[in-house]
Amino acid sequence: MKKLFLPFLLMAFSLQAQQRETVDLKWKINDTLTYNTVMRNVVLERSKEQTENDSISEKMNNMFKVVQEQLYHLKYETKLFPDKNRNVDIAMMLKKDKADTTETMFSGLAKMNGNVVLRGKVSPDGEVLSFYYKEDQKNLISILFELPSKPVATGDEWDLKVSMVSMDQNFIADTLYKKNVVRLKDLKKINGNKIAVIEYDMEEYVSGDFGNGMMTMFSKDKTLKKTFMKMSHKATAEFDIEKGYWILYDGIMDIETNFSIMGLGGNKRTEFKLSLEE
Repeated sequence: MKKLFLPFLLMAFSLQAQQRETVDLKWKINDTLTYNTVMRNVVLERSKEQTENDSISEKMNNMFKVVQEQLYHLKYETKLFPDKNRNVDIAMMLKKDKADTTETMFSGLAKMNGNVVLRGKVSPDGEVLSFYYKEDQKNLISILFELPSKPVATGDEWDLKVSMVSMDQNFIADTLYKKNVVRLKDLKKINGNKIAVIEYDMEEYVSGDFGNGMMTMFSKDKTLKKTFMKMSHKATAEFDIEKGYWILYDGIMDIETNFSIMGLGGNKRTEFKLSLEE
């Protein structure tokens, strides 16, 4: 009986060891690496209440639709390259279609900055080093390029250094919550290379009042109502452990809110995709 039991025990230990295999995710960028990039905004349908309460949105709706249409069709590419200290510089750039000679307001502004729309810097360990940029830019760099600070095994979780919802000092919150979970879902082989499959599940929510009553200035409905904002980001990414870079990143960021001024704000979805340029 003992002889029969021993092989099963060894198999159980072996299976457990495989399940708890740890991997160290590090950027290994020795030359310029280029990703075809999607950063596409989709304005979700506004609720009837939002439309009725926004006294200016109807007058400006057509203008915002034109701007949104222009932004939707913009194309980007993201370049990663090593700096002199072997850290990784990141530059997301507007990709100009040679066949398209149309100049939009956004492409005109980007052109003034060498077509760069986002910059950042991370260490080989995936730590975000570009602390000096605005919060929303730092958030994007963290969401797209931050890596866990220590080796991880399948099922391990960690968080990112992000703060997506932003209000000023006039806002008084009464309800809030935050979820910030990144998980190593799986380890698999693709063409003989070990790939880490990573899932992102992030959400922030806050509701409350603007203490100075400023919301009533932009609303047909003068009764005081709770202002809320909810932001979430869900993504799946695949990281080549040996080569040290993403082979795919696919995510969606959603914003839900009843806070809208002059038609700006409201519900919005942004699609993020990184795929290696062939």
